[in-house]
Amino acid sequence: MNPLKTWFLSRLLREKVLVLAFAVLGALIWLSSASDRLKAGLRGFRSAESTLATQQLWLNNRPAIEEAAAAAVRNLDPAKTYDATFLVAEIMGIAGRAGLAVNTEPPRTQRSPQFAVHTAQVTTRRADLGALLKFYQELSSKAPYLGLEQVSVQGDRTNPGMVNATLQVVSVELIRDQAPAAK
Repeated sequence: MNPLKTWFLSRLLREKVLVLAFAVLGALIWLSSASDRLKAGLRGFRSAESTLATQQLWLNNRPAIEEAAAAAVRNLDPAKTYDATFLVAEIMGIAGRAGLAVNTEPPRTQRSPQFAVHTAQVTTRRADLGALLKFYQELSSKAPYLGLEQVSVQGDRTNPGMVNATLQVVSVELIRDQAPAAK
């Protein structure tokens, strides 16, 4: 006979019930943990499946997306597009004309076969709202080559008539290799 079975059968009834209760409790804890792991695995599978479906949708629409990009390239004047360095220089010039003192972070660039999109974060502290609006108006006059992607404006706590603003300015650069083919 199995030594564990022998040990179990030699116990008093209350000890047998207690040992069984502990065994059942341990099994329930293990099943709960296994259930949680299974749910997490299923969520991961569904997330990966959804991501794959989204990627497939983009791949299926590739000809339409490339045609739209080519049409956009035809509407852009390559001489008016901004590279990363010219983006920062233009932001500083617009800010100076608007009467703003700004700090800029180095631009981040995302490239595609036809475009390079440069994003620079601009921060101004204790700025007059009128100067900020003037900055925005001059910036918006340069669309579609320059634009605002994100704006955060907060009132300055120490000076109620002033604002602190953080803006993400985006520029589009036409990749030179594609310019002659698009015309």
